[in-house]
Amino acid sequence: MDNEKIQDRMDRKQDKQREKTKRKTEEHSAFGGVFDSYTSINLNKMMAKGIIQEFVGIISAGKEANVYFALGEENIPLAVKIYKIDPQNTKWMKNYIIGDPRFKKIGTSTHKIIYTWCKKELKNLKQMERHGIIVPKPLINRDNLLVMEFIGESNGSPAPRLKDVNHLEDPKKTLDFVINQIKKMYIEAHLVHGDLSAFNILYFKGEPIIIDVSQAVSVYHYNAPVFLKRDIINVLKYFEQFVSKSDLPDVNTLVQEILSES
Repeated sequence: MDNEKIQDRMDRKQDKQREKTKRKTEEHSAFGGVFDSYTSINLNKMMAKGIIQEFVGIISAGKEANVYFALGEENIPLAVKIYKIDPQNTKWMKNYIIGDPRFKKIGTSTHKIIYTWCKKELKNLKQMERHGIIVPKPLINRDNLLVMEFIGESNGSPAPRLKDVNHLEDPKKTLDFVINQIKKMYIEAHLVHGDLSAFNILYFKGEPIIIDVSQAVSVYHYNAPVFLKRDIINVLKYFEQFVSKSDLPDVNTLVQEILSES
């Protein structure tokens, strides 16, 4: 085979590889980096079983996951959270898995860690719901895909995050409610959110609803008291604009009160 034919063969091979890479990149971009082949298969299975009747469109896109609006049986509004299979995310996720006695064997691959993370959110939602913490009702998870209650209008308009709410009907009552939820979470559900702030609380029909609980850890996690204090500080920071300083609880006193009752 002469050099010209060899070069031609190599060029064709490179072109095919470039085209393959281009297609993968385009698919990744078009679906926000979440719809790999496994995710698509799992989504199709849920639709075939009737869990999801219609997959409508995106609600929010984040570094960790995208959330989509869907319709379930009898057109019940659903939120479908799909975690991105991204090795960069697994680095910080391990801080909230390792040390939690509920999860001892998580594996080392990106897929296994992300799947554990998704399963962890379902488990946390169920545990919180059982103990009266107001969260979206969890339905089912499969690998990196989580289906839960949609919080918002039936037309797919999501409830605002607390950070985007500039007026509260009764700020002190709302603050007391959120603090009480933190207490119940720690004392009764034996969990601490770990990333609670006005970014992770929805406000719907005058009621705060806690979301994004994937990183929530058992109170037996070695960093649980640290996470608890950080959650309280972040929540109080938001309410500073609505209530007087005298109505804000002292952070250290509140933390010690919760720890002593747990």
